Amino acid sequence: MNTKLIFLFILFSQTVFGQFRTFSGKSISNKKFDTLIGKAMDSLGVHGMSIAVINNGKIVYCKGYGFSNVAQSERVDNRTFFEAASLSKPVFASFVLTLANENKIDLNKPLYEYLPPTNMIDERYKKINAAMVLSHTTGLPNWSESDTINFLYNPGEKFSYSGEAYTYLAKVIAKQNNLTLETLDNYFQSELAKKFGLKDFHFILTPTIKNKLATGYQDSSVVYDDRDRNRFDSAGGLYANASTYAKFLTQLMKREDLFNDMFVPRIDLESNDIVKEIFGIEAWTSGLAVIKIKNSVNFWHGGNNLGFTSSFMINPEKKFGYVFFTNADQCNGMKKILEDILWQ
Repeated sequence: MNTKLIFLFILFSQTVFGQFRTFSGKSISNKKFDTLIGKAMDSLGVHGMSIAVINNGKIVYCKGYGFSNVAQSERVDNRTFFEAASLSKPVFASFVLTLANENKIDLNKPLYEYLPPTNMIDERYKKINAAMVLSHTTGLPNWSESDTINFLYNPGEKFSYSGEAYTYLAKVIAKQNNLTLETLDNYFQSELAKKFGLKDFHFILTPTIKNKLATGYQDSSVVYDDRDRNRFDSAGGLYANASTYAKFLTQLMKREDLFNDMFVPRIDLESNDIVKEIFGIEAWTSGLAVIKIKNSVNFWHGGNNLGFTSSFMINPEKKFGYVFFTNADQCNGMKKILEDILWQ
């Protein structure tokens, strides 16, 4: 059988007998998976969803389900964009580690020496460095309810998930490169996105993304988070779809040696930590949560913006994982459903 015939046979087999493998190596057909996802969407009230599955470092399944805009009957496809919410943070972390590998930022240098914060008066800010930001050990809150950010803990003392810290670090990187938050995305494109081959993978809202952006929903109501989408938002401003984000994850696992800090725990979560109780997180690395499933050590991140929920889990040892995006608000139940299916 010549090469062309072999290729046609493989293509035919994937189309008719499409399947991929779960973490344990069991085969699951695309048809069965579609049915399970459909049932999950119905039970959770999800209008639209994009999902990709990775086997052995390759994207073996990628599909859109449901509607990106219900009123206009626009369906989700592999080109539909979603707000990635906090799935922005691992991407930003890999960006920062890339700069650190190129000696463009010192992870252990106090950030105030690059750029003093304008919204902190507590002198403990002088102890914060980039490594603490990535591992959520700055002691800062997720978001401050006042103009002045107050510390919850001493820097480096314990885990405290913080979008404020990620925002501060983005400002530092912009300042270091004579940029602003309005122009930082261009630098991200040249330093990481283009090197990874990630097209239309932005921390700002571009015309291409806006044209294919899913509408966010809270139950059946359209919701919209009114914020400046022309400013680089390292904590939750990435726009993505499952196909492109899955490609990012394959690159992350492929280049594990360059991003070693993202796969080494830096801080253990205390037993009474609400994040540990809800998501089963054991520890946090420089960008990722550590979760054990059936004795396997995996790395996770989730995200929630108003009207959007996202999640991924990867296992670098087996180069296995998934990523999904939905246009449903606080749809955190989808994480467990997917992991019950894929980690069987």
